[in-house]
Amino acid sequence: MNYIGNKLKALRQELGLTQTEMAAGVISVSFYSKVERGLNDIGVNDFLEILQKHNVKPQKFFNDFKVEKDNRKLVLSLMNKFIKAAYSDNDKVIKKIIKELQLIKPRTAFIKFSLLQAKLIDQTKDINALKKLDKSQKNKIKKIIFQKDTDENEYHRISLIGNIIQIYSFDEASFLVNSIIRHYHNVDKLDKKIMIALSVLMINYIDWCYKERKYSLCSVPINFLKRLPNDIELAFGKILGRYYEDLITNKKDEASNIRDILIKSGYEANVKKMVK
Repeated sequence: MNYIGNKLKALRQELGLTQTEMAAGVISVSFYSKVERGLNDIGVNDFLEILQKHNVKPQKFFNDFKVEKDNRKLVLSLMNKFIKAAYSDNDKVIKKIIKELQLIKPRTAFIKFSLLQAKLIDQTKDINALKKLDKSQKNKIKKIIFQKDTDENEYHRISLIGNIIQIYSFDEASFLVNSIIRHYHNVDKLDKKIMIALSVLMINYIDWCYKERKYSLCSVPINFLKRLPNDIELAFGKILGRYYEDLITNKKDEASNIRDILIKSGYEANVKKMVK
């Protein structure tokens, strides 16, 4: 376990420093970078000097670990609830979770990113809100999504992209979706949560493409949905994939049957959002 490296990285992010600034001339930037990645072991004297340079006491450095670990579990739990609330447009729960995220201390880089994601989804989950964003606002959101040092937030990142996919042009969105599909092509090795987030992203993209009559762009994400395992948690996304495929291939009766089944199963609110 790369405990020291991960802790130094988290501290650097919390302080808002680059690796060059964090190394502070004590060790080379190249060596420090490898420490964060667990490729190099840092000497005790160098480690203590780096902490001293940034006015961080060793006791605080190590004592914060349990708090951060507990906070991380809390944030992940809250974000999972938040994503579900966003999908069902439950504004009351969304606002409540954002307030809870704001109260968590210390506000590490992971917590800041999670809070930022939650606020972005809240502000842009409505299509009219997305349309009101100007170019600079869209560019800021794109930068946030792919900022460095957020790989650990993979599930939330995909969920965020799924919610704000329409801030991109079709060319950008198509390139992004196809890149994501290539990256996650080996579906048998994917975490279940990642697969669920990917299915939502694909459906939102397909729905957008269908509404704009760009049917040719739907085939790749539809085929990706078909390749996902037939697990019950993925059923809704796979059913919707089949629904759009029926619409595109002009199988209107089969598409209508899917809508009827979903309504009878209690998904009337979702069906109202689906194109016919």
